[in-house]
Amino acid sequence: MKNSAILRNIMAVLIMIFMATSMLLVYVPKVEAQLPLPSGVPRGDVLVVENHWGVYTDPRDFNFFVPGKPAIGGNGMSQVCAGSLWYINTTNSELINYVAAAPPEYTSDFKKVTIYLRKGVTWSDGVPFTADDVLFTIDICMKNSKLGCYYTLTPWVDKYYKLDDYTVVVELKKPNPRFHYYWTVIIYSATIPHLLPKHVWEKAADPVAFKFYPPVCLGPYTLKDVDPGGTWFLWERNENWWGTKLYGIKPGPKYVLFIHQGPEETKALAMSRHELDAIRTFLPENFEIVWKANPYIGGWRSKPPFAWPFDACVKGIGFNVLRYPYNITEVRRALVFALNFYEVYDAFTGPDGSKPTPSVLPLVRYIYADKPYYVALKNELLKLGLDPSPRADVQDQLKSMGLDPSIVWWKYDPTEAERLLKSVGFSKGPDGKWRLPDGTPWKITLLTTSGFEMESQRIGFMIAEQWRRFGIDVDVQPVEAGVWSARTAKGDYDVATVWPGCSLLLDAAPHIWGWHSKYCNPDAPGNGWSCYGVLAGTKFPQRQELDSLIDQLELTPPWELDKVYELSRKALLIWAQQMPWAGFFPTPFYTLHDTYCWENWPSYPDNYYMDTVYWWAQMQFIILSLKPSGRCPTKDAITPPVPPRFPVEKPTITPTTSPTTTVTTPPATTAPPPTTVVTTVTKTVVVPTTILSTVVSTVSSVSTATMTATTTVTQRVTEWTTTIAIAIALLIIGFAIGWLIKRK
Repeated sequence: MKNSAILRNIMAVLIMIFMATSMLLVYVPKVEAQLPLPSGVPRGDVLVVENHWGVYTDPRDFNFFVPGKPAIGGNGMSQVCAGSLWYINTTNSELINYVAAAPPEYTSDFKKVTIYLRKGVTWSDGVPFTADDVLFTIDICMKNSKLGCYYTLTPWVDKYYKLDDYTVVVELKKPNPRFHYYWTVIIYSATIPHLLPKHVWEKAADPVAFKFYPPVCLGPYTLKDVDPGGTWFLWERNENWWGTKLYGIKPGPKYVLFIHQGPEETKALAMSRHELDAIRTFLPENFEIVWKANPYIGGWRSKPPFAWPFDACVKGIGFNVLRYPYNITEVRRALVFALNFYEVYDAFTGPDGSKPTPSVLPLVRYIYADKPYYVALKNELLKLGLDPSPRADVQDQLKSMGLDPSIVWWKYDPTEAERLLKSVGFSKGPDGKWRLPDGTPWKITLLTTSGFEMESQRIGFMIAEQWRRFGIDVDVQPVEAGVWSARTAKGDYDVATVWPGCSLLLDAAPHIWGWHSKYCNPDAPGNGWSCYGVLAGTKFPQRQELDSLIDQLELTPPWELDKVYELSRKALLIWAQQMPWAGFFPTPFYTLHDTYCWENWPSYPDNYYMDTVYWWAQMQFIILSLKPSGRCPTKDAITPPVPPRFPVEKPTITPTTSPTTTVTTPPATTAPPPTTVVTTVTKTVVVPTTILSTVVSTVSSVSTATMTATTTVTQRVTEWTTTIAIAIALLIIGFAIGWLIKRK
């Protein structure tokens, strides 16, 4: 009996110890994550990146030339597979010559551009990449109006042909010194999403229905597997990648996994346990979870404030200007004046001191954009309803960033909102609710995001509540990525949380281009701004003036900044008068990375070789720079042998006359003989590798002192969560042992 009592006591102590240990294990980060990887692949061989777009309706559809598809950057296509002619490093404005061997070369009248291709580049299936692929990409866009690129290229391209297998010439209908921007990744992907392998796509019976699965790549990875449910995509390093053969460039991770792990809270837990290496962003409260649990995290900076304040997209609310009553300017302006900006601003202030950067214009506000656009238009914006007395703390923040503190956002003015609505026949009923001019109750259906872009969802619900307080019934509809993409592209909504017109360029023209009526796509009008005043039911007296300004902008070289500023300001002022959408700010992006398994992430200012843009195509250059930390088990991961550099290598032109290299032209055009082209391309303008050095200016030249002056924060020194858990466990064990001794 005595032995049985002792055994029971020992068992009781062991149970207590087990319970205490279980409590402790909850707080110990896991290293061996349960990830969808091939058998035997260790954690240290894989780079895990957030699929920020959520669930893909058809994960085997890689045809991103059709409008309305989920984002090309959620599944990793743009970061590790697709290839463009050029990329922009937004930290220093460098033009990276990727499969283009050199910068574009224009004739002095900007009506002809010569594109030199890099020799030795191959597709992932081993087929050489040549001029035929570029010509085929142009051709398929020019001949298929259901593809988004049709409306981009047909207004400009006259003839296109090759001088040899590595030299393409495009003749334009009229001068355009920015034609190469269509083929350059500036933000998320190029306007032409990527280059097409002719030998694959020419077999497609219908380029609209073709799914391009599995995709053939120019990037350093190939598709290994996909989740049939559309949540993850696994890419494997291409050991025969042309970048390795030509320049010795080889990425460190054997695999790159783009994965949607569920709600933000789940992603925060995953990053806390080293199961997620890079994420697009967190809401402030979920960032705080990771910040407190994982001492290996970094962001735009390696210490607080972590958030990247200059995302290229101004987030806010967009009106479908092709749908009643949002096709009425007074209605749109009234809805904006009914919004309290500071409520939204406060909701995005982070615990680490990160704050939004108010951007009342559809142009990201940073130190170099402030004077030519914001300050220059200040007096006009005040006439249109700019808040003349901004809140003091917001002014302090803007001042610390070198920005004009008196320019924040539109004033909160319900009285003016009422006046505007009544001026166009709206009225309030006895219940205090607004009614349409015909007397029916006014109900706004607000489309927002679900499972992705959660900051936009937060904005959507906050706006809905404010409009309800103003007396409008609002129905918020959160939808998944596939539905959201299709509906916003087709204009199937009243109001939506959108981010139209993303740009980091001081040369605002590429951002404003899409406002021209010639780019109106009736099948995919989006918010209808380019179709406004063109399609039935819309009146826009300034349509001709705006189109004329854009026509002039397109003819102005990007280095003639004074003229660019003047024309862009006039276009932006028309936008402000019409208010087709209202952006609040680039939401502070907690673009976090975990250094536990992988190191050499970019961070400002010490290792600022690339912006922390894991959902942009420029992520490829980050992947090519990452190094295994040694803290995670590896098998095939490597330390990159050389930094990723793609040198300028302008080929020697050798005109080709074989039947397989006949010129490619759009319908009803005839290409001139190559010999004629050689004689006419005599006086040229070569775009230098730093073409955008006077056009794209980033925060790289803003001093560290200026950036850290935005807030005062308290940094974490001790990981108290783990420490407390250990203390509790030891305390329980101590009590158990004491109890056992007492029993004896």
